[in-house]
Amino acid sequence: MDIDLLLNLYLTLWLAVLGAVLGSFLCCAADRGGLPAGRSRCDSCGHVLGAGELIPIFSYLFSHGRCRHCGGAIPVRCLTAELAGAAGFAALGLKFGPSLELAMQLILAGLLLLLSLVDWTAHVLPDKLLLAAIVNRMAFLVLLREPLEETLLQMALGAFSVSLPLLLLSLVMDWLLKKDTLGGGDIKLLFVLGLYLSWLEMLLAVVLACGLALVWAAGPGRRQARGEIPFGPFLAAAWLAVTLFGAPWIQWYLSLLG
Repeated sequence: MDIDLLLNLYLTLWLAVLGAVLGSFLCCAADRGGLPAGRSRCDSCGHVLGAGELIPIFSYLFSHGRCRHCGGAIPVRCLTAELAGAAGFAALGLKFGPSLELAMQLILAGLLLLLSLVDWTAHVLPDKLLLAAIVNRMAFLVLLREPLEETLLQMALGAFSVSLPLLLLSLVMDWLLKKDTLGGGDIKLLFVLGLYLSWLEMLLAVVLACGLALVWAAGPGRRQARGEIPFGPFLAAAWLAVTLFGAPWIQWYLSLLG
C-alpha cells in the first residue's frame, strides 16, 4: 500500500479522535457558558464522572444515553457534538492532508462547532467567536503566503456577496413588519464564512443551509420550529459540505449553463 495513503489514513484516524474529544469539551463549554471548571458531573444527580464515563461517543452508547448512577438522561446534543467533531475533522483531514490549510480549516471547524452549540442552546452567536474566525483567516493569509491583493478581493466578494444583500433585505423587512426578521448574528456569520468561501460557494452554502433548516423544521425539529430556529448550526453544516464538495458541484452546475 502507498505510504502516503497510510499516513493520510493514520492522520484521519487521530483527527477523528481529536474531533470527538473537542466536541465533548465544547459541548460542556457551551452548556456552562464558558470554559469548564472542575471535574465533569452528571447534571441530574451531581455524581463526579469517572474516566470510563468520559470516553467520547462510546460512553454515551454503552450507557444508552443515561447516567449509570441515577438513570438521568444525558442530553443527546453531547453525542451529536462528539460525532460532528469526529466526522468533520476526519473529512477535512482526508480533503486537505497534512498542510497549513488543514490547520486553518480545523480551527475554523472547531469555532463553528462551538458557535453551533451556543446558538442551539442560547440562540446567540457570540461576537468573540466570530472575531476569532476572522483572525484565523487573516493569520493564515500570511502563513499560506497567498497573493495579497487577489486574495483580499476574493475574500471581500465572498464576505459581502450574501451578507450585504441579506442585511439590506433585513432592514427593509424590519421596517415593514416592525419587528426583527433575521438575526444579526446570522448575517455576521455569513460575512465570516465568506472570508473562506468564494461568492459562488457562498450562494451554494446558503441554499444548502436553508434546505437543511427546512428539513429539520419539517421533521425532528417541527415542534421547536414554532419558535426561533437556530440557523447557525445549519450554516456551519453547509460550510463543511461546500468546503468538501462545493467545487465539483459548482463546476457541474456551470457546465449546464454553458
